Amino acid sequence: MRKTGIDELPQIWNILIGDMRIAGPRPLTQFDVDRLNWNGKFYEIRWSVLPGITGLSQLYSGMGARISFCFDRFYLKSKNLGLNVLIVLSTFVMNLFGKNKIREKFKSKLKTRKNKVQWKHWRNHFKRNENRTLPKIDFEILELSSNEMRSIAYSLAIFQLGESGEGRIVKEIDKTILFGIDDFYREALKLFVKEEGRHARILGECIRALKGELIKSNWTEKLFHLGRRLLGIRLKLMVLLAAEVVGICFYKKLSEKIPNGFIKSALLEIVKDEEKHLKFHGDFFRIQVRNIFTKLVFKLLWRFVAFTACITVVLDHSNTFCILGISNLKTFLKFQEIAKSTEEFIIEGLNWKLNQTFRS
Repeated sequence: MRKTGIDELPQIWNILIGDMRIAGPRPLTQFDVDRLNWNGKFYEIRWSVLPGITGLSQLYSGMGARISFCFDRFYLKSKNLGLNVLIVLSTFVMNLFGKNKIREKFKSKLKTRKNKVQWKHWRNHFKRNENRTLPKIDFEILELSSNEMRSIAYSLAIFQLGESGEGRIVKEIDKTILFGIDDFYREALKLFVKEEGRHARILGECIRALKGELIKSNWTEKLFHLGRRLLGIRLKLMVLLAAEVVGICFYKKLSEKIPNGFIKSALLEIVKDEEKHLKFHGDFFRIQVRNIFTKLVFKLLWRFVAFTACITVVLDHSNTFCILGISNLKTFLKFQEIAKSTEEFIIEGLNWKLNQTFRS
């Protein structure tokens, strides 16, 4: 039965009907029960497992538990008749032409797709955002002390410098030839810089609404700027990636302490954009780290850059955090959590974990 693939028929029936109770799960031998430790109450749960999950994972089996888990989540999220039919047909094809042969083709296709990013999608994303109007930010009476307002305004002024200083990289990317990027990427990067400029204008309005003043320079901004000038294009983009990590966490932390109103809404709008920016830069590095060596180099460099960025921001804004009652340690740990999820998104393609980190 195993050789002919007849044992797959009950599973195919389960998929089509959508009810595991019709034919039941595949029977296990005592060896399987002992190996999987399914000899307790957990064994009964098998009858409630949605059909089709195992089928999708089996098409790409042999790539590790994490990959299988990603396929399981994908199936649960996007279950539809077309996907079920694809699983059924693929199962028949595997048994007809040989499981190993077809499975290797699937894996090869998956790896090719992983290393290929449709930059046109990102270009279109930034294009849609290009002509958005600035959010309305007027002076408003907030339940904040003058000291709190002054501290928030100063911290936002520091970030406003960083948001307005990304233009140099646009000229460099036009002269650079790198694996996996094309004219769509270059256009998307230019639109990204334009969107950062929009953020700078929004922050400027927030600062004025808080009765603060713009600043011309700051030591952390100079440090980030120096890093971008001295390093190669990849490391410059890594510094930008680290800036997105700290930006997401920083704006969220501040918005939690600001009462509802124009300023809070504006900061949360920036956060949503920054989350997309992080994925955009993450996609760039996802296609650059293609083997064990480049993955190792990326991990070492990224952890150093991310750690340095996190420490720098916490030190520079510790006074603001103290006045607002924000824990420096918890902020640093949140920075590191986002940085770790970003690394896993780039190395292993775990998009769901990154989204989960954003929401927490």
